[in-house]
Amino acid sequence: MSFNRLLTAVTLGAVLLTATAAWSQSYPAKAINVVVPYPAGGAADFVARFMSKEMSTTLNQLMLVDNVAGVGGALGTMKMLNAPPDGYSVLLSGVTEMVLTPLANVNAKYKSEDFKTVAMIGQADLMLVVRKELGVNNIAEFLELAKKRTDKPLSYCSTGVGSQYHLMIEKFNASAGTKALHLPYNGFPQCVTNLIGEVVDYAFLPMAGPFPGFVEKGSLKLLAIAGAQRNPKFPDAPALSQIRGFQDFVFTAWAGIHVSGKVSDEIVQILNKSALAAMETAEVKAQIVASGSIRFDLMNPKQAHEFYLREVAKYQATAKSINLQAQ
Repeated sequence: MSFNRLLTAVTLGAVLLTATAAWSQSYPAKAINVVVPYPAGGAADFVARFMSKEMSTTLNQLMLVDNVAGVGGALGTMKMLNAPPDGYSVLLSGVTEMVLTPLANVNAKYKSEDFKTVAMIGQADLMLVVRKELGVNNIAEFLELAKKRTDKPLSYCSTGVGSQYHLMIEKFNASAGTKALHLPYNGFPQCVTNLIGEVVDYAFLPMAGPFPGFVEKGSLKLLAIAGAQRNPKFPDAPALSQIRGFQDFVFTAWAGIHVSGKVSDEIVQILNKSALAAMETAEVKAQIVASGSIRFDLMNPKQAHEFYLREVAKYQATAKSINLQAQ
């Protein structure tokens, strides 16, 4: 390469780097759409709203929550992925739509590898709850009833075929040697309404958002926690992992922020710094604690994405163990 051509290439590269840096520094120049792939009123919506409020302050731009429910979270996820990869569309993410729905639903036109992780916010234990008139008061009585109901199996609701909650109960039934009728919904609000209304028998719900309140008010009965140990919020509920046959039954619901894998690393870094600043505020800390969740340690984008990839591997293995098939 001649000296003049080399000089031109170096100059052009410097111009492009300068332009990219300047463009990143101007971000965000308008409101950011925060897609929640579930209806308003659920745990994901709850997290999205208090995080958006705090992040709006540090970004000096509005973050507008956009509930797009359906297909196990795939509709909202695809809306975010199909938006221009400029950082103005982000996803309030969880394991169902990020990992499981692409494995279980042929209409989910994306893969777990199509994302970049902005931040991991918090995680919550999951609780096994039953309708209050089911006639059981503990996990032993529940398992006994489930095994008796061979002619008319107990029913459970989830946030959709292939969702984390669908996969968990299928694994639960495989471990217990029981069968159940699956009633999938687009989100938790209708699931919980039907549990309280005695239409559905049981479900796993996250110990976050409004759901612990239904237990505290007596609208639902809590039988067990799907965690490694008892949860201090409900210390009388046993951990399933401490019961014979369920030793490996440890699941949590996590909330994060993801963007399209095509979004620049510079934009991801800006969003990450804003998310971490929000997580350090007294209000967000209080909201996470009040919901019964645990805040993640602060992670940069690389650390957050490594956590996400470990979750992908874990749930893909679980899906394989119950022979989850795409439908």
